[in-house]
Amino acid sequence: MIKRLTSFVVSCISAVAAFAQAPPPYTGAIVMEPETRTVLLEENAHTMVPIASMTKMMTLLITLEEIEAGRLDWTTPVTVSANASKMGGSQVYLAHNETFSVEDLVAATMVHSANDAAMALAEKIGGSREHFVQMMNDKAKEMGLEETEFHSPHGLPDRGEKDDMSSPWDLAILGAELMKHPRMQKLAVTQEMPFRDGKFIMYNPNHLIRNYPEATGIKTGFHDKAGFCVTASAKRGDLELVAVVVGSKIKADNFDSAAALFNEAFRKYEKRTLVANGKSMAANVPVRGGTRDVVGVIAGEDVKILSERNGRSGYKVSVSGSTPTAPIRKGQQVGWIIVKKDGQPVAKAPALAASDVERAGWFARTWDRIWPF
Repeated sequence: MIKRLTSFVVSCISAVAAFAQAPPPYTGAIVMEPETRTVLLEENAHTMVPIASMTKMMTLLITLEEIEAGRLDWTTPVTVSANASKMGGSQVYLAHNETFSVEDLVAATMVHSANDAAMALAEKIGGSREHFVQMMNDKAKEMGLEETEFHSPHGLPDRGEKDDMSSPWDLAILGAELMKHPRMQKLAVTQEMPFRDGKFIMYNPNHLIRNYPEATGIKTGFHDKAGFCVTASAKRGDLELVAVVVGSKIKADNFDSAAALFNEAFRKYEKRTLVANGKSMAANVPVRGGTRDVVGVIAGEDVKILSERNGRSGYKVSVSGSTPTAPIRKGQQVGWIIVKKDGQPVAKAPALAASDVERAGWFARTWDRIWPF
């Protein structure tokens, strides 16, 4: 009896251990704090995998840059080519020779993940699919995305075509860059939206924006080789994060995994204000040729740092100046407030003069030049 009971207990312990060591329901993942690119959690974060519709993040980023450069406008008309009208997968059923504004096509690409809309934008901007794909790869290189290669503007390969490839690390950086744009922030949380004067309703496939209260975006992807994928963003308090989960076999697992990773990161880490905007600093900055030798400084903005909750501090704050020459006016930048951890800079903010320092008389200025100590 004791032997059977012992065997049962050992079996239970083994089962629990096996469950705890079970592989995650995805092939790769990452959680990143985008401002500092600090990786909080990761699993195969630098492995290149097919990314399906998450490719559209680069298509949208290039479109936004074309608008900012003045080569395109939100109201610019785009005539749909025969090629774009034949796109399969997720689409808004654009017809050959129909005309839509760039704004409409951007919304369709972001909210509904429409392949035909992405292709129409690509052909308008690049003149051809091939040239636009080259623009995508050039932009990836410019951004330092070394684990990324594009072959389409939309992420749905035709038979015989190569897959668009990237890594969780690169996707996190790309998603964070896209979300710097206010319009993308708004579209990323839009659950449904009318298209073609309300004759068609677009639905956002990102379930996190419905089911995870802190979710702020960004983009999903799916095809048979890629599995279910998501580049997601969320904010809790002052802490904003980007998470990427790729290669899930089940759609629900993909979103559940992203939510679980967010929860774990939010539980372990926080964004703290180490130096508040307007705070007087203990250090002074030396002044040359002034009625005073030094000037007090205040912080020109909040200095926020990412830290483990209840972890050791280890942060050191100092003021670095370059000996400005009088006259100095209150609020003028006279240096930097530097935050270091383990000797490495992790944050900085402008150091502003706390008061005026008038220019000294001729004799004092001459003496400073002769004996500057």
